[in-house]
Amino acid sequence: MTWDYIAGFVDGEGSITKRKKSYNVYISQTNRQVLEEIRGFVGRGYVYSLAKRKDHWKDAWLYSSGNNIGTHYLLSRIVDKLIVKREQAQKALDDLAVRIKEIDDERKLKKSRIKKARELRSRGWSYRKIAGELKTDFGYVRRLVLSK
Repeated sequence: MTWDYIAGFVDGEGSITKRKKSYNVYISQTNRQVLEEIRGFVGRGYVYSLAKRKDHWKDAWLYSSGNNIGTHYLLSRIVDKLIVKREQAQKALDDLAVRIKEIDDERKLKKSRIKKARELRSRGWSYRKIAGELKTDFGYVRRLVLSK
């Protein structure tokens, strides 16, 4: 298994899709073993069974790169090897670089909110008062305080 081989599959059998803020690489195939080998080599993603739409069709499988991070990992290794989908892959990588930074910023914000909410709660503040301080709703603050 090589990145060139995977790039060929993505160019020929695959698709790069965007839904809202999420990108994914899909490869469909009637040979599950090939997709499992790709998943194993990449170290990310999933292989799913596809439902038959007609009885006489062969069983089919779908490799999915998983989340944005898995998609970025895969595309960053094959973008220069792609021919048909190179421009689409580069656009996805550009968007994903921004989105991954946003995700990291969101995680940092949530972590700081958890710390602040727990600190204020330990001082006896109500969830509503903490919500006012953090400029969010009290249900969210409660979930932050009770999260593990």
